[in-house]
Amino acid sequence: MRVDENIELRWENMLAGIRQQPVWLERGPQELLARARELLTGAPPPAIYLTGCGDSHYAGLATRHAFEAWSGIRTQALPALELSRYDVAFAPEGSWAVCVSNSGKVVRTVEAAAAARERGLLTIGVTFDAASRLADAAEVTLPYDYDDPGFGPGTISYVASLGALYALAVRAAELAGRDASIEPVTAQAGAARRTLELADPVAERLGRETPEETKVDVVGGGPSLGTAWFGRAKMIEAAHGLGGAHELEEWAHEEFFCTGPGSLTLVRAPDGASADRAREQRVRCAISNSFGFGGHNACLVIGAV
Repeated sequence: MRVDENIELRWENMLAGIRQQPVWLERGPQELLARARELLTGAPPPAIYLTGCGDSHYAGLATRHAFEAWSGIRTQALPALELSRYDVAFAPEGSWAVCVSNSGKVVRTVEAAAAARERGLLTIGVTFDAASRLADAAEVTLPYDYDDPGFGPGTISYVASLGALYALAVRAAELAGRDASIEPVTAQAGAARRTLELADPVAERLGRETPEETKVDVVGGGPSLGTAWFGRAKMIEAAHGLGGAHELEEWAHEEFFCTGPGSLTLVRAPDGASADRAREQRVRCAISNSFGFGGHNACLVIGAV
């Protein structure tokens, strides 16, 4: 697929980005925490706002609870437009506005950084491009790095965004006088490797056996809501398929009634506060009599390795 005269979209680039994740996790979060310690000093902020568009917003959704659990500081994850045009008006002065954009060019995110800075918030740009418009608009820039796999649906960029946000969560905790460590994040490198080993054959089989017209929904609660939105975004970018991403409980109240033959529901269910409810949703999905995959119902529970 040619998207302009100079850039060609290659699916192997997407796969290369996925396979790069374990290596990046071994070093990336530690390096970002060291840089965050240099950039951010003084008193802890009264509140923290995580913002961006698309994948960058989903990274905020996935890490928000880590900020609150580790630092004790009230944290919100908002789309960039919501922050810049609404919530910034109510933000306490001195709060952090963490504005995430891999390219550093997303207009609404740059707008959010400018609006937050004008309001008196400390604006922190998180981006791959330290010379971008976002870096110019932000007061502080925390750049991340990775080996660019080439043009394709981005995955390593999302993991790098997560790593940067977790590093900022640890730093916020340190400024608040609380104990926190980046080690639980870097320790996921091994789990990521094992996940790829286990998931590769299942994903290939599912991809081959699922009809192209299948409606695919991804469901998750808590931090897994961000993961659900991100996963659904990659399906849109890669295949332009029908479906959506849904909050775990809200799926049961609405989208469940549109689940049946010809649909596939992926439930994100790692160990955690909503794991029991996620597994209950698997049963509800089975009752809906979906078309089935490999002799099983078309509702897959994706858990921790």
